[in-house]
Amino acid sequence: MSGSLFSLRVVLRIIAVLSVVMMFVFTAENSVMISKGNEKIQANQLETLTKLLISQASLTASSFLAEQDEEKLKSLTNQLAHDRLVFDATIYDAEGVQIAASDSALSVRDVLGLDTPLKTASIGRQQLVEPVLHDNNVIGFIRITFETGKVTAISDHHYRKSDRYMYLMILASFTSGILLTLLLRRQKRRARQGENLLLKNAG
Repeated sequence: MSGSLFSLRVVLRIIAVLSVVMMFVFTAENSVMISKGNEKIQANQLETLTKLLISQASLTASSFLAEQDEEKLKSLTNQLAHDRLVFDATIYDAEGVQIAASDSALSVRDVLGLDTPLKTASIGRQQLVEPVLHDNNVIGFIRITFETGKVTAISDHHYRKSDRYMYLMILASFTSGILLTLLLRRQKRRARQGENLLLKNAG
C-alpha cells in the first residue's frame, strides 16, 4: 500500500513539474510572439508615416515643378530636410535630371553606402522615391531619405521597455512558483516531524 502511494506521489510530482515547464515555455513563446507583433506594428507605422510624408511633398512640388520654379523647389527641399525625421530631399525632372536639392543632400550612391564596407553608411536610413504628377502626367520625381532610427526612436523605446517588463514578470512568476513549492515542502516536513514527536511521546 505504501509503495503504491509512493509511486502515485512520484507521478504527481512529475506531472506537476512538467506542467510548470510547459506553462513557462508557453508563456515565453507568447512573449516572443508579442515582441515580434510589436516590431511588425512599428514597421507598419514607419511605412505609413514615410509614405504619407513623401506623398504630401510630391503634391506640393507638383505646381512648382510645372512652373519650373527652382527657387520654390529649393525652399521645399530645405523645408523637408529641416524635419527631424528627414536626412535629405532631392527633386528631379521627368528625365532624372536634378532640379533642386536640400543643402545636406547626398547622391543616391552615397545614401546607399555603395562605397563603404558592408554599406555601413546606409544603416538607419530609408530612401523613398515618389513620382510628381501634373494633369495625370509624370513631370518629375522626388527622393527623400528618412532617418529610420529617429522615426522609430519613441516607439522602439516603449516596446523595448515593455519587453523588459514582460520578461521580468515571467522570471518573477517562475521564481515565486519555485519558492512557494519549497515553502510548502518545508511545512510538510515540519508537520511530519511534529507527528513523529507526538508518537514518540505517546510511546
